[in-house]
Amino acid sequence: MDISIIIPVYNVERYLKDCLDSIIQQSNEIMLQAIIVDDGSSDHSQTIAKHYTMLYPDIFEYHRKTNGGLSDARNYGVRFAKGTYLMFLDSDDYLREDACFALFTCLKKTQADVVLYDYISFDEHQQKAVTMLASDSGFISDRQYLLTQPTAWNKIVKTEAYKQHHITFPKGIWYEDRATTGAYINFAKRIYYLQQPLYYYRQRTNSIMNQQMYHPKMLDMKTAIAYMLEQLDIQRYHDEVEYICISNLIYQSGERLLPHHKKEEMAMFVHYMNDLFPNWEKNPYYLKRSKLYQSICKAIKQNHLGIARRLFHLKNKMV
Repeated sequence: MDISIIIPVYNVERYLKDCLDSIIQQSNEIMLQAIIVDDGSSDHSQTIAKHYTMLYPDIFEYHRKTNGGLSDARNYGVRFAKGTYLMFLDSDDYLREDACFALFTCLKKTQADVVLYDYISFDEHQQKAVTMLASDSGFISDRQYLLTQPTAWNKIVKTEAYKQHHITFPKGIWYEDRATTGAYINFAKRIYYLQQPLYYYRQRTNSIMNQQMYHPKMLDMKTAIAYMLEQLDIQRYHDEVEYICISNLIYQSGERLLPHHKKEEMAMFVHYMNDLFPNWEKNPYYLKRSKLYQSICKAIKQNHLGIARRLFHLKNKMV
């Protein structure tokens, strides 16, 4: 078996056929194991998944479990993976028709432990290509890798190494990818960036993560960061880890929380950041960011949240 693809499924009857059809369309030169993990769906997802498994038993296998969330479904699926390489596919997304061939060819040629690749972000109105790095395809350092987008679904890894290092996604929290995929550097001696958009990421306006309302799970970022820190050598990757924390605990959390005037919650993130890295404003990656970015972070640190809100508004008008 060449590639195992873990597909967590939960109440996605509207999109699941697109996802599974994209597996069927992959090159028959690549031996695929598509592991569908039904996380207790209550719609017709189970019927659809079983139908594909019946029609294509050499490709799909179906497993149903009690609901435990995305992380739990991914972790559950990994135990069945038999492919040389492992990747994740969310069930409301789909792959480009030549994705597996392109990835397997790249992996055989480069002997990489991890390959990350670009993707297409789309909704019902438009689509745009998202590039991971401002460079051509090629090997990248572990430090470069840490600073890329942490999404699990635009990476493929060696299955044996993934299992040997006991990589698991934390259950029950948002931002599980931020918590987890940085740990790939613990086993990846060769990391390759493939400058091709091989994955179609669906922006669902009705999803909780994309709604503009406040949700208490936004506070899970602290848990995700703590989980990430347990996996990484903080001394070795001090500047990279510190910058990730600035980006997630200060800037991005501010962007999520300040429109809802969540002062105490924001103060909790700032306090946690200052405890972790008291001198974070001297971070070399942070100092390379725009003056507007730095001004927003500084305003948040100094509890000038009204100023930070206005600066975010200014930033959004500039986009």
